[in-house]
Amino acid sequence: MSFITEDLNNGIKLIYKQVLSTRLSHIGVTFNTGSRDENDDEVGLAHLLEHMLFKGTEKRNWRQILNSIEMVGGEMNAYTTKEKTCLYASLISDHTKLAIDLLADISLHSVFPEAELEKEKKVISDEIDMYADSPEEMIVDEFYERVFSKHALGANILGTKSDVLNFSRNDLIRFVNKLHNKGHMVISYSGPLSLYKIKNWCVNAFNTNSLNQEEVVRKAPNSYVPFTLEKATQHHQCHLVYGNLAANMYDKQRMTGLLLANILGGPALNSILNISLREKNGLTYGVDASYNYYSDAGLFYIQWTADEENLKKSLKIVKKELFKFASKPFSAKQLELYKTQFKGQLIMSEESNQGLMLMMGRSYLDFGEVEPLEKVLAEVDSIQANQIQTMAAEIFKPEAMSLLVYKQEKE
Repeated sequence: MSFITEDLNNGIKLIYKQVLSTRLSHIGVTFNTGSRDENDDEVGLAHLLEHMLFKGTEKRNWRQILNSIEMVGGEMNAYTTKEKTCLYASLISDHTKLAIDLLADISLHSVFPEAELEKEKKVISDEIDMYADSPEEMIVDEFYERVFSKHALGANILGTKSDVLNFSRNDLIRFVNKLHNKGHMVISYSGPLSLYKIKNWCVNAFNTNSLNQEEVVRKAPNSYVPFTLEKATQHHQCHLVYGNLAANMYDKQRMTGLLLANILGGPALNSILNISLREKNGLTYGVDASYNYYSDAGLFYIQWTADEENLKKSLKIVKKELFKFASKPFSAKQLELYKTQFKGQLIMSEESNQGLMLMMGRSYLDFGEVEPLEKVLAEVDSIQANQIQTMAAEIFKPEAMSLLVYKQEKE
């Protein structure tokens, strides 16, 4: 069965896919609001709000919220990204109505108790300290901050400890109104239950006429200046990020960018950069290529680690491989092999019904539809070798690439 979209008649959409081969239901609420929708004095507020949605509603306290799903053997979680906030639950399908009622309550009726807010600020402060011990995350966030200088896309999702500690309950109430925006809130479901049941439960649970009519306006970034920066840190290895701006999510070359990243440094051990850096030369434990796209911008970057004595050599190898992509197209046989690998990964990813459910909500908010897997695979098949070369030549121009290096601090 393909994806079905239903209107709940209050500005909220339901995206449904029946999966009969499972006893589990996966359901989520996705908002088209994330950290980039914060004002300059709100950095970290979207993430704090995600935490606080679980801390009490008009009908439930935090303990009741925590126990509702856990006590029936399910799990509930949430995440915040640059452009999305999502709350979701997975559990045995017999208890699906419970999950729908709970997600509706915390999505629409959270009250943000003062006492819980003070406790959660301390939790997030601890999370920020833990993050400081993760250079592979810190360097990517700093790369974003410098690429998207003075723009919300460059801000750290966690915010700073001082900012988080200063947020008030009124700040949360103000920001939650950005989530409750008509046409920007989607419920997604994958599982064995009928559309009739799921829709009826959602109509009753998400019964509201208080969604905002006003669009959240986003300002596109436009001030990228390439940079090269080395910083001394107290970590044992060198960490490197090398990249440039790329196509946004609405560009027709988006799928080409995803294939390019997969070939260069995707999850498979036979990726070009893994073979060049690790298998042939033993210069790194791991290397990744990422293409992250947003509604009005995109970023393509390579990330890897190296010992200081191998830093320059590893960078030279990366640049050499990127030049190959930009200067010469693949043979037809090579391209077909890479496409087959990428399509296999896409097919396997849809085997996760929870991942499928989460993708459904994001996809509808971004594109107004959820593309069937067959259509996505056909799009991969249509990519030509010259398209990959053209995109690589555009992104990997040496004068447009930025480099950030964390080097071990000298004693």
